[in-house]
Amino acid sequence: MSVQTMLSALTAQMSREGIRRLLVLSGEPDWCHEQAQHLRDMLPGDWLRVSPVASTEPCCTPQALQTLLGREFHHAIFDALTGFDAAAFAALSGTLRAGSWLVLLTPPLARWPACPDADSLRWSDCSQPIPTPHFIHRLRRIIESDEQTLCWQQHQPFLRSAFSETSRVALRNR
Repeated sequence: MSVQTMLSALTAQMSREGIRRLLVLSGEPDWCHEQAQHLRDMLPGDWLRVSPVASTEPCCTPQALQTLLGREFHHAIFDALTGFDAAAFAALSGTLRAGSWLVLLTPPLARWPACPDADSLRWSDCSQPIPTPHFIHRLRRIIESDEQTLCWQQHQPFLRSAFSETSRVALRNR
């Protein structure tokens, strides 16, 4: 099954079930941006992009995200390649309609904890970005262990997780 066919089917299933899902794209910046653009081209929606750098519309910085609260979007991309603003990420997740993907762009997962986090300038007393390894290690463990999250890493095949069957079982048991 092609990636497009699989994601289209999963998106339709998510709409029926009234849920949203996280899709992590982990790798070098060019690869992550390229895959995110393929997703935008593949799946219809307004695709809000939250990034420290303005790009394709609609787009805003993590700091400006609070101006969008109360609005709803169908799919979003959160660029955490140079820094992860946890509050902005949480706020963005609350703007998504059922059936939406929240696409998180990250550095390669193995290297991410050692990467300087530009968001650290917002809350630390340092003049340069610092790595936040404890937080990123915890976040990475959550991402890797969550059966409801799809994680696509550069140089690895894109595999569908078993969450579609899991969610059907969970819904039957309610």
